[in-house]
Amino acid sequence: MTKTGRKRVVVIGHINHDRIWRLTEPLRAGGRIAWSSRETRLGGGGYFTARRLLDLGHDVALLSNLMSDAHGENAFADLQNAGFDTSLITQRDGETDFADILLDPTGERTILSSERRLFRTFLLDHEIAADAFYVNAPKLPDTILASLNRAPLVISQLPLREGELRAADIMVGSKADLPDIPIADVWGKARRLASNRLTHLVMTDGPAAISVYDGNTETRVTLGRRVTVRDTIGAGDTFSGSLLHTVLGGKNVVEASQLAGDATTAWLERRESQTRSATEKSIS
Repeated sequence: MTKTGRKRVVVIGHINHDRIWRLTEPLRAGGRIAWSSRETRLGGGGYFTARRLLDLGHDVALLSNLMSDAHGENAFADLQNAGFDTSLITQRDGETDFADILLDPTGERTILSSERRLFRTFLLDHEIAADAFYVNAPKLPDTILASLNRAPLVISQLPLREGELRAADIMVGSKADLPDIPIADVWGKARRLASNRLTHLVMTDGPAAISVYDGNTETRVTLGRRVTVRDTIGAGDTFSGSLLHTVLGGKNVVEASQLAGDATTAWLERRESQTRSATEKSIS
């Protein structure tokens, strides 16, 4: 995916400390499950989307929360060193809550998150401006809502829980989160949240076809190729970052979805290769 001119993008979403457990077999009720390796890395919807946009050459500000303990301080320093604008990150008193992710050999994942972390609000004491905003949060304060109203482009993740009304041009969701629900019904929910400003709903389905819906017509976008990887964590968020980047570059939403889907496939393959190489080196 080629880079466009550098744009100012604000990403609103969580920065997690993911503790990933690689299981040797799928989860099952009452089972005794062994794990082969465990690692901790930064993750979360805000982080993965922002990371993708940063890699694509944009000026990215993260509007999020980190705790004031050593884990939070180290993450803040790592984000600064990576090149993020961290001026909108709130450092809160307290200890970091880890998200535990159980990853089985097929790539299926189970995520365990504390309610306290999930419902932590985002803080902003004044309105801000940017070329584009990406939102992955159910609850938003008035200053953020006012900033979205004035923004030229807003892409929002479709909240799975009750969410604030917010300005959004495009909403992105996953069919896995809303199984067997007709896309017209999902559009109705998205339209209630985003009002008449909404132009498109984009629904991903893993490696299967992406659905792009404009309120009347569903266009199915088939990816150039399918891959099987053991770790799909962050794929949806990486897709959203690639989608925003491509729309900023002037592509229509259908073409942007195609390019973003194919770019995410390549991203997954690169990470799988890097993980395999690191594992082989540690064993040898």
